[in-house]
Parts: sequence; structure tokens; C-alpha cells
Amino acid sequence: MLLRKTFRFEASHILPKHPGKCSRLHGHSWVLHVFVEGPINRETGFVMDFAVISAQIEPVVKLMDHRHLGTYDDFDTFQVDQWGVTGMGHTYPSSENLLFWIAVWIDERIPWSKLALEETCTSYAELTREEFNATRDQS
Repeated sequence: MLLRKTFRFEASHILPKHPGKCSRLHGHSWVLHVFVEGPINRETGFVMDFAVISAQIEPVVKLMDHRHLGTYDDFDTFQVDQWGVTGMGHTYPSSENLLFWIAVWIDERIPWSKLALEETCTSYAELTREEFNATRDQS
């Protein structure tokens, strides 16, 4: 069975390499979807308690909420590198990279199977566990 828990936050970023208006400072009402897949536990009746998912994801959402997520030359807002919580350096703050950063941050906290990040109501990035693991294995 597949569960989905949704989180919302407001944040700005700049994409200076973008050929259009996104190269200027702008913000979004971001929507993060966290998917957890597994069998239903016969004792609890749950795949995973939604409250447990919330407790593990809300800290990363709070880090991003009402923040400037950076630019290519200024993405040290979170001080997180792509493999852990220690200093990300200069990562382009696209939806794709933000989604990967979120995946790293929550990786040991819950057994997620898929993450999705809505930048706008028509723009959506998705990362599966398999894609995430393959990317990490290449490093």
C-alpha cells in the first residue's frame, strides 16, 4: 500500500542560469509530498502512522519555510551537503536539487519510497527511492 503525506511551505529562490523571469528573485508556495510504501501492520492497522511521518518531516519543512533558498552563488542557507547535514556549498536551488537535498535530510528518518515537490500548481519534480539510491551509488 502507498501512503502520501503532504506538507506546504513558502520560500524564495533565484535561478540565475534560467533564460526567463526565474533568473530574478521570486517565491513559491511549495508543496512537498512524501510517499511511504509497505504492508499494513496487522497489529496497528497502519503502514506507518501519519503522525510519525509528520514528526520526522516537519523539521526540514520548518528549515525552508519563509526562507530564501539561495542562488547558485549563495546556497549555504541550510549548511547541508548532498550526503549529510554539514555544509551544502554551492548547489543550484532548482526544484530537482531541492528535492534531492530533502531526500538526503530525511533518508535515515523514515522509509520513504517517493518524494515529490510542487514549485507551482503546474510544475512538479519527483524522486523515487531507486533514482535516489542510484545517484548516491555513483558518488
